[in-house]
Amino acid sequence: MKLAVAIIHGIGKQPDSRDLEGQHLFAQSLILGLRQRLGDDAKQVAFQTLYWASVLDKREEAFLARLAHEPVTWRWLRRAVTLFLGDAAGYRKVSEAYDTTYQEVHQCVRNGLSALRAQVDPQTPLLVVAHSLGGHIFSNYAWDQQKLNATPSCPLDPFLALETLAGIITFGCNIPLFTFAYDPVQPIRFPGHCLTEPMRQQARWLNLYAPADPLGYPLRPVPGYTELVHEDRAMAVGPWYLRHTPLSHLAYWHDPRFHHYVAQEIRRLLSAQTAEET
Repeated sequence: MKLAVAIIHGIGKQPDSRDLEGQHLFAQSLILGLRQRLGDDAKQVAFQTLYWASVLDKREEAFLARLAHEPVTWRWLRRAVTLFLGDAAGYRKVSEAYDTTYQEVHQCVRNGLSALRAQVDPQTPLLVVAHSLGGHIFSNYAWDQQKLNATPSCPLDPFLALETLAGIITFGCNIPLFTFAYDPVQPIRFPGHCLTEPMRQQARWLNLYAPADPLGYPLRPVPGYTELVHEDRAMAVGPWYLRHTPLSHLAYWHDPRFHHYVAQEIRRLLSAQTAEET
């Protein structure tokens, strides 16, 4: 395999349902669309979903069940708020030793990356495709990992250390909402230390957001991200009856234009890898 692609989901309820390859339901449509567009090039790509919803879904559903007999209205909206904001509020690093949610979510990310590593060698370039809160989660995970890799030397397994990180595609990303607590804002280090110089020159962080998506934001206006993020791309996603509504936040996964956008970047990284080998 010439390229590894990790796909992480964002807020909202995500069923732990997988296909025969072990890919979770949330990304199956995207992976299928990418393979169709890549053709034979897809054989050079290892895909892996990073699933973390199980950490918080049971707690949120249990709370909603306890509300069943309470005199509250707009239950459908309350459910949406609980499942969406509950993820964002529940995933945070706190000082109490008994609260391990942050570490549990990151362990899920680590497990997915380890499954991906089993398909590739330790020097394989990595592209991370992250939706919504998943972009913030991966950023935090990378930040913690980079504290362990403070020097530019390569660790024993550069892939698992994220030192072969060659690309990030965030979409429907709300990282800006989590930066207001920091002054100055300091983003993660990108790209990885252990890429070859030609591949480092090709590394890009691309950010895509639907104009009607209230949870998707451009990243370059955030201090510290202007030089790090190569592109903020506004793109309406979803069918005509969704693309101009807030529900566009969930429409990226099935949108052919978004599939094309990601496939183009995968093909560009594959071409760079092939050129390097010749």
